[in-house]
Amino acid sequence: MKPLYIALSTLVAATALGACTSNGNYVASPHQRHRAVAMDLDTAARVEARIQADERQALRHTVRVNVVKGQAELLGEARNAEERQMAETVALQTHGVKEVKNLMTLRR
Repeated sequence: MKPLYIALSTLVAATALGACTSNGNYVASPHQRHRAVAMDLDTAARVEARIQADERQALRHTVRVNVVKGQAELLGEARNAEERQMAETVALQTHGVKEVKNLMTLRR
């Protein structure tokens, strides 16, 4: 029983090390990367839908959202700084968003 336990633990350790690169980072499988991208796309769609549903923002239909690893990037126009800030707040309150980079411009 002991040799089987040792062989099994060696196999598990070797498998775990196989996923680790020389710089200590773990390699994600294609499935894991695809899932992460799908989650970011879903988060971006939810942020964009919430902003477009907010009738307090006159230029809400110009806003586009990109999300990468939980960081939302807001692109588009706002009439004033308050509308720009409202869009950022909506994004931050959306599940899956960890940080917001607000690149919205003010329409003059």
